[in-house]
Amino acid sequence: MKVRVKSGKEKKLLNHYPFAYIGDLIEIPDLEAGSVVDVHAEGGMFIGRAYFNPSGSIPLRMLTLKRENIDEKFYRARIQQAWEKRKSRMPEAEAFRLLHAEADGTPGVVADYFGGVLSVQFRNAGVEKHRDIILGALKQVTGAAAAYERSDTVERNKEGMSQTTGVLWGDLPQEVEFTEGGVKFSFKPLESQKTGFFLDQRDNRTLMASLVKEGDHFLDVYSYTGGFSLHAAKQGAKTLAIDKDATALATLEKVAQRNGLDRQVGMRLGDAIKVLADLQKEKRTFKHAVFDPPTLAKRKDDVPQAKRIFSEGLGHIFKMLEPGGNVLVSTCAHYIRVEDMLDAARLAMADTGRTAEVVTVTYQPADHPWMLLVPESLYLKSILLRVD
Repeated sequence: MKVRVKSGKEKKLLNHYPFAYIGDLIEIPDLEAGSVVDVHAEGGMFIGRAYFNPSGSIPLRMLTLKRENIDEKFYRARIQQAWEKRKSRMPEAEAFRLLHAEADGTPGVVADYFGGVLSVQFRNAGVEKHRDIILGALKQVTGAAAAYERSDTVERNKEGMSQTTGVLWGDLPQEVEFTEGGVKFSFKPLESQKTGFFLDQRDNRTLMASLVKEGDHFLDVYSYTGGFSLHAAKQGAKTLAIDKDATALATLEKVAQRNGLDRQVGMRLGDAIKVLADLQKEKRTFKHAVFDPPTLAKRKDDVPQAKRIFSEGLGHIFKMLEPGGNVLVSTCAHYIRVEDMLDAARLAMADTGRTAEVVTVTYQPADHPWMLLVPESLYLKSILLRVD
């Protein structure tokens, strides 16, 4: 089975860019979704092998630039390489992202490892077709005692597949547990958001905890299950987590109790912007804050509205932050740039009579690789500001 790309389009594929779009292809062969095809240039040159889905939003997803079989041996080698990379970069971590889709040469597969339990997502028709051999390779490499599936993503709908969740193998515990930075976390694997836990904010949680002193007041906006709050409370802060997800806050309450931090962790249920406005009216003050909204921009056209939300939220926070206080502004949206968040922060700061220093800019951690030739692999960006 062969798919040809138009003249000039082969260059990006040979430079390890993983996608080709409808407009890049000479013809759209009538093949089963998820088929593995040989990709050729218009002149006939072999480029590599890829998943092909004629009705997918991205019809061609590159797997390799070699003439190699896409079989259990292929997937096992990719997974082994990813496993060894994580173990060398973060040998003490109990929980980490093992496979980060295209950034690990496994397009459409996301796998998180939580101390012997695996969370797996299959996002496209190609990996769905090969799910059994991929799961076999994952089990062999990791030795995980249990695994569950969280393939409940919109990407599957775009591929013409239904969303699905469930146990993949083993005796899946009702709650998955792991330790990060001295905090014992737990979550319900089939009820939590996305893969179960936001591992990508690990480094930022450590960063913010390092700034906390005993008795500081810490504000955690869009907290979800309160990872930032718990790390700050562990350092002696009195924290306030804001989220509209009652189930997430219930999990935070339970985890705080298990860690002996329940007297230090407060919660407010509701819309974040409205709660911030209420806190400002109450004349509350905080030494540190995190503003980490969900994905506000799934398209470029969504960015202006997202910036308005950042400005409005930060406007309230800046007015409540104590002198010398710190705020971490974060986004998980690929389309929102660091410059967009800085613009929003400037607008929020403009009428406060205060100034702020940009302390640092951070990106996603080492277990969520950001590949130079794949701009889409960068999504998490955060700015630490210190306000006078």
